[in-house]
Amino acid sequence: MPLPRLFDAYLAVDWSARSTPSPAAPSRDALWVGEALAAGESDPGRPAETYWRTRQACVAYIRTRLLHHLQAGRRVLLGCDFPYGYPAGYAAALGLPGPAPPWRRVWDALARLVVDDAANGNNRFAVAAALNARCGAATPGPLWGCPRGQNTALLAPTSPGFPYPLGPGQALARIRWVERRVRGVQPCWKLYGQGSVGGQALVGIPAVARLRDDSALAAVSRVWPFETGFTPAPTPPHGPWLVHAEIWPGIVPALLDPAIPIRDQAQVRAVVCWLADLDAAGRLGALFACPADLDTAGHAACVDEEGWLLGG
Repeated sequence: MPLPRLFDAYLAVDWSARSTPSPAAPSRDALWVGEALAAGESDPGRPAETYWRTRQACVAYIRTRLLHHLQAGRRVLLGCDFPYGYPAGYAAALGLPGPAPPWRRVWDALARLVVDDAANGNNRFAVAAALNARCGAATPGPLWGCPRGQNTALLAPTSPGFPYPLGPGQALARIRWVERRVRGVQPCWKLYGQGSVGGQALVGIPAVARLRDDSALAAVSRVWPFETGFTPAPTPPHGPWLVHAEIWPGIVPALLDPAIPIRDQAQVRAVVCWLADLDAAGRLGALFACPADLDTAGHAACVDEEGWLLGG
């Protein structure tokens, strides 16, 4: 007998750290939002994918869609394609105070520091330099990578080398636990260059934090696995409910529609269809459960600080 369905609506976001608006015509390496409904759910006029030139406009649209689904009593899965956490020890290295768990202290720090305006102008490289300064190591890091001319004494264009030493017996890993298992994923420390995701995380985590904490969404929102733990049942039997989860289109099986010329658009469609199909078959919960080979230390690190990639 198939397991109960976990979600009623699925949204996937192909994120971008561009510093200027994307082209007016839909294009690659920009912001795309894919959306799908579970079988039996009806939503006339629902778009399959939408294209956005700026992050602010994209997040505002996502919020409207979340409110729409939640008001209809749906359980919603929202995934964005950037890291939601950093290797264990980063919050301590930054000296972030407070009783909140490490992941939340990092999220709150980024939300305070990152400026991202309506035209995509942002200060992510300046924030990276300031965060590196807080780590206080002799070699600038652990964040690295920047355009020519923007490197400083605190932000280098090349990797500082990993494990990144912080002090006697202390170091930060190059990658998270989940990235040891998933081939092709870049480290979150890399901010610039081919395949980099670090810049996307710096401007993306504050956006997800605002959605998570939005007064109209917060009561029914949880971030997996930080707030849910690893569990095959991250939703209640009925909505409204919202789960935030980190995704990566590269993990999806070869489901891209060759008739869609823009790869980003094809990827967000493939991701939401993949999630909906797994859920219909009663197999989506396995992606939210704790990996069988994750030991006690790894489990604690991922739930407290690093997070996990759905399907990783």
